Amino acid sequence: MKIAILVDDVWNFNKLIVERLQQKNHIVTFIDSSEIHFSYKNNVQRLTNFFSKTLLNKNIKNGFLDKKLKEIISDLPKQDCILIINPDTFKEDIINLLKTKTDKYIAHNYDSLERHPLPENYKELFDNVFSFDIQDVKKYDYLTLLNNFIYLEKCLLTTPKNKMFMILSKSKDRELILGKIADILDKKNTTNYEFIVVNPEIRKDINKNIVLTNKTISLEEVAEKINNAEILIDLVRPNQSGLSFRFFEAMALHKKVITNNKNVKLFDFYNPNNILVINNDDFNDINDDFLNNVYTPVPEHIYQKYTIDAWIETAFNIPSKIN
Repeated sequence: MKIAILVDDVWNFNKLIVERLQQKNHIVTFIDSSEIHFSYKNNVQRLTNFFSKTLLNKNIKNGFLDKKLKEIISDLPKQDCILIINPDTFKEDIINLLKTKTDKYIAHNYDSLERHPLPENYKELFDNVFSFDIQDVKKYDYLTLLNNFIYLEKCLLTTPKNKMFMILSKSKDRELILGKIADILDKKNTTNYEFIVVNPEIRKDINKNIVLTNKTISLEEVAEKINNAEILIDLVRPNQSGLSFRFFEAMALHKKVITNNKNVKLFDFYNPNNILVINNDDFNDINDDFLNNVYTPVPEHIYQKYTIDAWIETAFNIPSKIN
């Protein structure tokens, strides 16, 4: 199959889908808008744009991404299937242009509809719309559930260095909760945890042991840090019910999870021995029993439902077995 994928792939998870599709001998065009960067041709252009922004309120950078995407899509040959992830990330003319390049056009909302609504003409645009948000799927019959996936090989590190690990991007609500969890651990004299906030909104009044950074951390580095922890922290954004990649990483690496996403209880891999659901206002549930118990492996038939191969089979209707 010829498949094209358009996404703003900041965390590089979608590159894993591309690589897996290529392993299955499919021809994949990956259009990652996060890799399209504007650069000035010379100092004259830089100076001209300065005055344009200051005097005319016009910035030549604003139209650069759209122009580049249009060029890429215009040159794209006819595809058997095109997937666009979080359509509202892109302008209407980009979304419509993509449709002219395929007879099978699908979308995946990697967020809640409240945070990332679909285009008004989604029925005319898309042959199928997937969502990882379980509450949206329950509410709207035009959505099909498509969770995140296990992208790591099964691996059990018997002596992890840290008790807990968490990395999150700018989010005031989640930063505050993470700070409270760190406070609880400090009171328990559990200091071997690694909590990282990338591009933090809160720069003070948060536990001093939380690392605040503006540095981009690669997916490979995150995977290594996850493997070096016994327990992972997952904090859901407000108005979002979908499961983050933490749960799927945890299954692969036999890690326990502490989360405030109560919707995880609706999934067949949920086991209270492995997953502790906490309340945002009460952290007393983070008890020594959970902290010290041993992980219980997920049954294999359930595990296989959440692999990247299963994700591809659902999204593209491609058999799991590699050709």
